[in-house]
Amino acid sequence: RQQPTFLYCPDLPATPYFDRGLFPWLEDFEAHTGGIRAELQAVLTADAGAEDVFGSAELAAQSLKSERGAPGWTGYYFYRHGERREANCAACPATSGALDPLPLSRVPAHGPEVLFSVFTPGTHLLPHRGVTNTRVVGHLPLIVPPDCALRVGGEEHAWQEGRVVVFDDTYEHEAWNRSDQLRVVLIFDLWNPHLTELERTAVSRLVVAMGEFRQALEQA
Repeated sequence: RQQPTFLYCPDLPATPYFDRGLFPWLEDFEAHTGGIRAELQAVLTADAGAEDVFGSAELAAQSLKSERGAPGWTGYYFYRHGERREANCAACPATSGALDPLPLSRVPAHGPEVLFSVFTPGTHLLPHRGVTNTRVVGHLPLIVPPDCALRVGGEEHAWQEGRVVVFDDTYEHEAWNRSDQLRVVLIFDLWNPHLTELERTAVSRLVVAMGEFRQALEQA
């Protein structure tokens, strides 16, 4: 059921959701939830720094729907396409400090993506697939009203505030906020825990080389 849209690494154990035991740092990271949530609340109050997650209105229209009017998915980014957003990190030192030690899937000009992910009331992110199984996705739920959930590979997961869930987004997955309040999770891209350090380095170099090759073709 895995169908990456870009790069498939064979022989990695396949599962929609990952066992927490594969991430020995999880409980220490979750202990920062209070400080992270406080910084999120300040960001929401300031109503600054948010960006549309989708790069075009057409893509947003294809990917989002809502039964409560116009859907909305915005992100307050700490990393986007692998670029660290220094101003946002400086504005949220507890969050950036908690993220720094994590095994984020760092690939120059490509990853990670790390953001406060905000769904407006009624927003439904339609089924889609991620780019590669060498990367997995973590969610730290921060504001979760009733009737909010994630479904990966046909298995539904109800977010619990302060408890991380890690999943393989190359399985078809979707998420929704059927409440009348904002839903916010901290999203962060991680290396697949079954990759060795050497394999992570090799994947990073491969993806960079593929990107440079594609760019050269486009400019030819």
